[in-house]
Amino acid sequence: MSVMVRDTLSGGLVDVVRDGRVGLYVCGPTVYNDIHIGNARAPLFWDVVVRYLRSRGYRVTFVQNITDVEDKIINRANAEGVSWKEIVRRYTRSYHERLAALGVGLPDVEPRATEHIPEIISLVEVLIRRGHAYAPGNGDVYYRVGSYPGYGRLSHQRPEEMRETEKGASGYKESPLDFALWKASKPGEPSWESPWGPGRPGWHIECSAMVIKHLPDGADIHGGGTDLRFPHHENELAQSEGANPGRTFVRAWAHHGMVNFAEDKMAKSVGNVVDVMEAVGRHGRNAIRMWLLQSHYSQPVEYADEILLEKGRSSERLFRFYREISDSRDSSALSESLAAELRERYHAAMADDLNTPEVVAALFDAARAAGREIAGGRESATRFASLAAAMREIFDVFSFELSEERTAEVDGVTIRYAGGDPGEELLRMVAEREAARRQKNWSVADGLREEIRGRGWVLEDTPAGPVLNPLR
Repeated sequence: MSVMVRDTLSGGLVDVVRDGRVGLYVCGPTVYNDIHIGNARAPLFWDVVVRYLRSRGYRVTFVQNITDVEDKIINRANAEGVSWKEIVRRYTRSYHERLAALGVGLPDVEPRATEHIPEIISLVEVLIRRGHAYAPGNGDVYYRVGSYPGYGRLSHQRPEEMRETEKGASGYKESPLDFALWKASKPGEPSWESPWGPGRPGWHIECSAMVIKHLPDGADIHGGGTDLRFPHHENELAQSEGANPGRTFVRAWAHHGMVNFAEDKMAKSVGNVVDVMEAVGRHGRNAIRMWLLQSHYSQPVEYADEILLEKGRSSERLFRFYREISDSRDSSALSESLAAELRERYHAAMADDLNTPEVVAALFDAARAAGREIAGGRESATRFASLAAAMREIFDVFSFELSEERTAEVDGVTIRYAGGDPGEELLRMVAEREAARRQKNWSVADGLREEIRGRGWVLEDTPAGPVLNPLR
């Protein structure tokens, strides 16, 4: 079965599976701070893609780099009076902790720029020999943009319309668009010996070197944010094709949309960021995953607490239905039919540009169809084993956390809850509120609901009785 991904370069759909194999490269973080929830979109989405491809039996090599030498890292280290290596250790550990909190696995290969200095130097030397780069004698090396006729194809720009993306040492760059492949060291900066003197790699060259080393046949998919398309990926493409003419560097460029906060891109430089741990604490892993996966990866998505609260409620309703049928020991004809339709929509959606929102829609549609039959008395919840198995396959690939739902009887009220233990006092408050609601004493009922929320729980009224879910 083909898996098609829309290529940013050509605009067309590309089958990214070759001989049962997929090579995936995704630009990872520059480790100088804790990642915010916008930074988490790429690793979360691509982790789902890898899980899906492997569930289909494809052999996947997933490479996601760590940029561990860069101006922001050096500046942070200098500001704190610590080694740049300490900053890298601290925020690499922080990055991994935040991925774990979201249920995101690590890549197969997590290369670092500083581990690839020989490969980077070798690549720069090839570019100089081919006339695509020059060393003006000050210790820097620049890529000669004018030597590469295809420059601008990925970002769909003409060179004469482009802005200068980085300042070079005064008088040394042949063109404002030329960019650094190697930077001469400054006092107090980390450096490595090179044919041009002590220095460190430019940002763009590290990804080219790592793709060439770890995916020698080229990347079938190269992922990254739309903010990386220019200049980072444009420069990557120019370097890699300049050094290896006639060889395919990437078969499909896939760019994900940005996460916006109050209509502005979430960014540390602006200060409008929500730390991953803060978001998980407020809304939980499932709500965040549902929020991100219900939008197509190529589209921007907005962060707001109200949106995440609704995603949490809707995801818990879906998981509650799954728990209701998960102990089924038998399957009706309806269950078999719904399971087959769900799997068909699931695989068709993922094969059509990794369409996770269509998969989520298929899950809800299947649950609603089965729920109507159960509520109408036409089917028993114990006869949906096939549908439960199909839903579980998708939940596992999408890495949703399926905590077991429990029940408590308090003063004749059956209360269901999941995701933690609310405690006896809070359960009694729920029962008191249910009694007030039945008596239509709305002021007391509303006051108790707000008090319950203030203690970190969301109360939902259902025909089967009250349901508690953690606010976090």
